[in-house]
Amino acid sequence: MEKKDEKKDAKIDVKDVHLKLLDDLVNVNSLMTLAVFVGLTMATPNIRSLESRNECHAGPKEAKMLILYEVIAFSSFFLSSMVAKVLKLHLYLDGADDKYTFTSPNIDLKELMIALAACGSVAGIISVSLSIVKIVEVRIGLLSCGCRESTAAVWCLGTLVGFAVLIYVVSIAIAIYASFKSDHAKDERNENQKGEDENHQGLKV
Repeated sequence: MEKKDEKKDAKIDVKDVHLKLLDDLVNVNSLMTLAVFVGLTMATPNIRSLESRNECHAGPKEAKMLILYEVIAFSSFFLSSMVAKVLKLHLYLDGADDKYTFTSPNIDLKELMIALAACGSVAGIISVSLSIVKIVEVRIGLLSCGCRESTAAVWCLGTLVGFAVLIYVVSIAIAIYASFKSDHAKDERNENQKGEDENHQGLKV
């Protein structure tokens, strides 16, 4: 019975969960940024695909789109990482000083910044995936010419990455909602505690 009571009394440190989540987000962004620079090395002129048909060879248009997607991906990952770093700083400061609060009754900046960091990461992943499609066209053959290997690679990429992004978005949405409810429940408890303290002081007087 005592062990069950201890488990019930144990509370999850929401701030610690947020900090670990942001650390993981920054690490993923860093790994994906390396993939961006690897992809940029493929955007060189006069690269012929493995397909023997001349009409299946990629041209300058595919190389330009590859660079465009890589730049968008890098920008998205950079935005996501910077927001995550700033949010970590605010989380460390939140609660350290009674005069400093990271939330307000009308808007919760913490949840908004977590959502912004997650959206930046998702946008980067989508851009990297599109750039990989262009890499497939450059190295294997254009999709428009009916290259079976290119089509299979793109279908595999789209299915697995799309499923992973869906799981990630749903998980982040649930985490943001839980954090929002936890913060407001904490505010209500603090207000009730203040009300009880004021009542006790009034009775003493």
